[in-house]
Amino acid sequence: MQKKNTKKAYPLHPGWLVLITIIAGLTVSGPVAGASLFKCGYRKLGWIAGMLLCLLGLFFHIFAILWSVEWYWATLMLTGAHILCGSALFFILWIPYRNFRKIFPTPKKERGSYQKVIAGMIGGAFINGLLGIVCTIIFIILIDRIFSTLMPVDFEDIFTGVRFFIIVLFLMLAGTIAGGFLGRIKPRITTGQMIIYGLVLVVAYFTWLMALEITTSIPGFQAGAATGKGWTSLITPFFLGNILIGFWWPVFLLFFIVSPPGKLGKMGRVAQVVGINLAAGITFSITFGYSADMFLASGRYFERGAFTGKALWCYEQGLRKEPEDWTASYLQYRAALLNHKLGNTNKAKRGFRRVVSKYTQNKELVKKANRFLDSLDRSTEKKRVVLAGVETRTEYKGGYCVPNSLALAMRYWGSNITARGIGERITGLGSGTFIVNQAWFAEREGFRHDFLPMAGLDDIKQCIDAGFPVLVYVPAHIFAIVGYDEALETFVTYDVATNDIWVEYIQKDFIKSWKRQATTLVLAYPPEKENKIPKNILSRLIRLSDNYLHFQLHFFDAPGRSISIPHLFKAAGNTGEFFFPITILYSDFPGLRKTISEKYDENFVIDSIKSYFWDDFDEGLHSAGQYHNQRWARPDWALMFSIKFLIGHKRFDLAEELISRIDEEGQVNKNMMADIGLINLSRGKLKDGLDRLVLAKETKRPLYAGLSYLKMDDKQGAIRELVKTIKGFTWKTSKGSGYSCSKEYNKRSSRKNRYFTDSKRKLCLDNYGFPEIAVANQILIHMDSYGKSRENLERKWEKWIHHIPFDAPVANALAKLLKQRLVKLDKKKKPAAFQRLERKFKLVQSRATRYDINSFAQ
Repeated sequence: MQKKNTKKAYPLHPGWLVLITIIAGLTVSGPVAGASLFKCGYRKLGWIAGMLLCLLGLFFHIFAILWSVEWYWATLMLTGAHILCGSALFFILWIPYRNFRKIFPTPKKERGSYQKVIAGMIGGAFINGLLGIVCTIIFIILIDRIFSTLMPVDFEDIFTGVRFFIIVLFLMLAGTIAGGFLGRIKPRITTGQMIIYGLVLVVAYFTWLMALEITTSIPGFQAGAATGKGWTSLITPFFLGNILIGFWWPVFLLFFIVSPPGKLGKMGRVAQVVGINLAAGITFSITFGYSADMFLASGRYFERGAFTGKALWCYEQGLRKEPEDWTASYLQYRAALLNHKLGNTNKAKRGFRRVVSKYTQNKELVKKANRFLDSLDRSTEKKRVVLAGVETRTEYKGGYCVPNSLALAMRYWGSNITARGIGERITGLGSGTFIVNQAWFAEREGFRHDFLPMAGLDDIKQCIDAGFPVLVYVPAHIFAIVGYDEALETFVTYDVATNDIWVEYIQKDFIKSWKRQATTLVLAYPPEKENKIPKNILSRLIRLSDNYLHFQLHFFDAPGRSISIPHLFKAAGNTGEFFFPITILYSDFPGLRKTISEKYDENFVIDSIKSYFWDDFDEGLHSAGQYHNQRWARPDWALMFSIKFLIGHKRFDLAEELISRIDEEGQVNKNMMADIGLINLSRGKLKDGLDRLVLAKETKRPLYAGLSYLKMDDKQGAIRELVKTIKGFTWKTSKGSGYSCSKEYNKRSSRKNRYFTDSKRKLCLDNYGFPEIAVANQILIHMDSYGKSRENLERKWEKWIHHIPFDAPVANALAKLLKQRLVKLDKKKKPAAFQRLERKFKLVQSRATRYDINSFAQ
């Protein structure tokens, strides 16, 4: 009898049913309760009860998700229902369970001591720590293959590291708890058995993690990506799920799995655990308010598949859940856009007004909604064109803008290539893709890959009308344009940098960003579709596509950071229609200026510069994600070289007008404003030039301000600026911008400074090749008095002499300043200060004497 009892499958204790109901719901606890009734002898009742309770649990879950109330009311309803149902199951099953245990009592077992418990805790932590490290690596790789199109897995190293640390930490904690229990109830457990228990615990824990990924992390990321939080939105649900459930729930599941006798019973429990954890994940997601994220993720899915009505319903349902402010702002914004797409203009306007007045957390969406309202008020039945059948699975990986965008275009034309297939061949994870590799890959797959620099907004619209998705470059990024909306004055874009994917990009913002990359568009298409390209665009593609490719190649065939002159001449072509290469050659290679003037019409280039930069251009910060920040400026190398070209051709008026125009319309970096100030100084407009230098807050060119003050007979102002010029000895190096997301070569902005060099030292010249410090020192040493700038000058000269000890004139002038201070200092009252100053004076004086030119002559 005793032997039979050890093999008997005992029903689950009713107390555990309460726990299962609260964590996973009736969907799971109902069938488990039915199985307990079955084992207690109530076979028919067990089957019926199990099925009915499972259906009731499904109803609770679906009702909690679809109930159009704030999420916390649904949470209270679901939690209350689970507690009541779990308690009811306890009372219903308690008597059958007690009667069963009277008939089949549990045999007494040996109990371990507290030393065994502690040993089990240590062993469990150690074994599960080792298993956790190995299994976590496998798990992360596995879900990367499964879920990288739904959320970032190895998006960034820091994210992978955080996930790895959290998983191993909580698995060790679960192992500690499980080991303590095993030490108590199985004191004679062997190391091999401990490892088997550890493996079972790993299975239970990782099935819970997988359920957490599906039910919470994926919707959470989709919401976080849409609202601008990106992968960081995953940390909260991932950590919360582990700290509340993940460290003890797998321990319960471990004993749930190993309790039945026989291998088949245990394997059946493993299969049940998968469903139990999935139900637990759904309950967790609803309880903590992620049902709104589920609707948001579903709406994004339907919207991508052109199911606009279903997407709108999902967004409206998600909004009724009263999610956090960022998510609510996005849902209302997206619902208003879909109403516009469906032709519900009044509903769209009401939706945009609510974004502006109520859901104001996302300032970018508020700004867009305001502009859309203005556009809709002006529009009169203008058209919206969006290419049908444009879709691809997005790889959420760092630096994957080229694979995602190129895959979209190629799949539109019938290719089976995926973003992952492209990225694995030509993209560095987190670093990006070379443009030449992008072209190479498309052509290797049998596609044409043509570039069109110096394009316009109308060119994009004509390509869309002809049925071609367009790829466009913006700073450090590439994305696809698949439609346009004349009423909203936007382009419909597929842009992975926004993580929102389908984005209405306001054209006035887009053109400013696009002009930072030579307004280049790309068409990737099958060769047989060439005849569908509009003729005016096709003719320019034929002329300029290879030119642009040579422009990208001009860095590859040159050593170090230099550039290839032959490639630049090929990029400029015969007409100079693409003028960027000409301005680079003119600025960097003065010896080629005669050749350039003979080959290209300078007036044509100048007119091209004016027409390109005059409208819709500024140097505001253009960040990936379609955000244009006019509060900060980032120098644009194309503008810099163009201004140098104008100055070289003595078109000072045009250069000044152009920069002033850009400054009025947007943002110009301080160096460019200072250049215009220098133009004013060179033309004798000293007051205007100084005003520009001051407004620009320029710190690199105080020498010219100082010379201007001297010209205006303001000696103190001159001294103040000339002292700023003396920086002491510094190593001036400029680091390159590195690879960008699209590997667009913007290294013009990272050109090294010029140097005056002897065998051991490097002395900087300024941007114009002028030895600014030497000139400033030469003027300052002949000044009679330095006023308020005296102390600052003394410190600067001390630093200068420390690094440049052979500058005898400066050393001599510094010695005079120190001697004047020494005379005024009372030796008796401040003996220590007097001794320090005296030592400093003697050192400087000795250097002045040692390196004096007269001493060398003798």
